[in-house]
Amino acid sequence: MWRVDLPAWRVAFGLLVLAVVCLSLAAARLARERRLLLLSLAAERTRLAGQREALGRAAAMRERARIAGELHDVVAHGVSMMTLGVGAGRMIMEKDPGRARETLRVAEESGRQALVELQRILSLLTVEGAPVATRHPQPRLSDLCDLLTQVRTAGLRVEVVEDGLPMEIGLTLELAAYRIVQEALGNTLKHAGANSAHVTLRWRPGFLDVLVRDDGRAVPAPVGAVTGTGLLGMRERATMFGGTLDARPLPGGGFEVRARLPTTGEPRPGTRLPT
Repeated sequence: MWRVDLPAWRVAFGLLVLAVVCLSLAAARLARERRLLLLSLAAERTRLAGQREALGRAAAMRERARIAGELHDVVAHGVSMMTLGVGAGRMIMEKDPGRARETLRVAEESGRQALVELQRILSLLTVEGAPVATRHPQPRLSDLCDLLTQVRTAGLRVEVVEDGLPMEIGLTLELAAYRIVQEALGNTLKHAGANSAHVTLRWRPGFLDVLVRDDGRAVPAPVGAVTGTGLLGMRERATMFGGTLDARPLPGGGFEVRARLPTTGEPRPGTRLPT
């Protein structure tokens, strides 16, 4: 076996080079781990900041809900006073007109104050970024003619049929029926690729059926397709009054939205919608 004796300085130099290489590799690894740690810390800070913001919003909404609950009691008291005042004024109108006028004035003031407090409740419960509520009258079933004109202008042939004797229903229920028709036709325009649609208002004792059918593709419109609500919003509007909503493809093609809304009003003669 051959034996090679290296000078001591070469051995020392080789060990030095090896040490430098090892230190360089270790430093590079430490630098990489430091960068990863800094990135992880930055992501964690962002996550914690988001959590703090979400907790802050949740706390603010809880406080708003608490204040809204208090204002709700004020509104309920004001409406009760208004109702009692109007009833009392009606009962004493003939016997004591002066006292009746004062009672009605107090009832009017209670109603006005209740309206102010109700506006405060709405402003408290308004979600950030949501459209600000206006004081314009909300649409009713009698406004369907204007809606159908807009839909026809957009290129969809629409027919409307009113079956049965219309009933007196509340403004909120009329608004719900109007929005269901509006959102169903909006989904038809945006997603179904339909050429025509058929709207039916079927009045029966105790309920109103709202049916919207189209001849488009038998594919359900995605939730949130219209005004941020879509099918989910239509269903929520129906169930709010104890009603139901069914949305399904039709066997022969097309799509149908069927809502059943309970009614308790009296017949309302002479108010059919023009087709």
